[in-house]
Amino acid sequence: MKRIWTLLLILLVSIVIFTACGRNVEPDQMNQPHDEEINTPSEEPGEVEEQDGRTNGEEQLNDEGAVDESNLSPTPDEKDETHQVVLYFPDHDLMSTYRVEKEIVVRKGEDVTKAALENWIKGPDHEELTGLIDSDVIIEYVEEVDGIAHVSFSKEIQESNLGSSGELMFAEQIAMIMQQFGFDRTQILVEGRVGETLLGHLYTGDPIEANDPESYLWVDEKDSREIVLQNVAFRIFEPTPNSEVKDRIVVSGLARVFEGTILYEFEDGHYMLDEGFTTAASGAPEWGEFEIIIELDEVTSNSGRVILFEESAKDGSRINELKIPVKIKN
Repeated sequence: MKRIWTLLLILLVSIVIFTACGRNVEPDQMNQPHDEEINTPSEEPGEVEEQDGRTNGEEQLNDEGAVDESNLSPTPDEKDETHQVVLYFPDHDLMSTYRVEKEIVVRKGEDVTKAALENWIKGPDHEELTGLIDSDVIIEYVEEVDGIAHVSFSKEIQESNLGSSGELMFAEQIAMIMQQFGFDRTQILVEGRVGETLLGHLYTGDPIEANDPESYLWVDEKDSREIVLQNVAFRIFEPTPNSEVKDRIVVSGLARVFEGTILYEFEDGHYMLDEGFTTAASGAPEWGEFEIIIELDEVTSNSGRVILFEESAKDGSRINELKIPVKIKN
């Protein structure tokens, strides 16, 4: 009997101990294996620690407490710079050069002068203007030497077919582009070497002098009047060749002649009916506007022609003749 009470007492004590232990254990811990470590996240939701110890969205500070910009990636806008430059292009007939303002994008740290010339080689966007140089030509470098801009082209430049007028415009336009960057003189080189001539027409052994930018019209100032007849010295707006005239002939246009002096004659194929001279508003190399009025007194023929020309500054000979035939209505 005594043994039975002892066993009951041991059982009762065991129940009490087991019940007390169960109250101190969380439900999840009761199911957690004893040999696995319980991991508790230390970061707030949305934050991930990066390799340098920062959480995402947090800027790294230097030793002085300021933002360390050395590790910040530049945006595309920080890599490029925009510049307004003036380029020079001729019309399709290579008669005049016009100014064009253009916005160019240059990689940060690159040479703006070289970028401007490269855009010039690409040619104009304006439909009434044209480029002079083939796109295969490369601007090798642009550098300053004793205050003079040295522009070196690749050898492909010598394959250009420009003629004397085109070669002169080529040199003129390069000098004018460089003038806006502070260079009054520009030396043209091919593969880093100075030559006596570029394409056989113009001497390039010395630097090219830049002109006054104001002597060039902006492209939007280009005369919209139709040119009915022209040569290297004259552009005629009227009369149209073989048009009918009565009482008088009005000849109007533009001239690029020495000291602006224009000489003219009117004849009917047999006799000289009138002659004289007038002065254009500007002399060469600019184009100057002019007008000539020829009265048709006692003209019996039913046809005639006006002949415009200039005298050579070298020897006074007659050069750059332009003949305008007309029909005379009596």
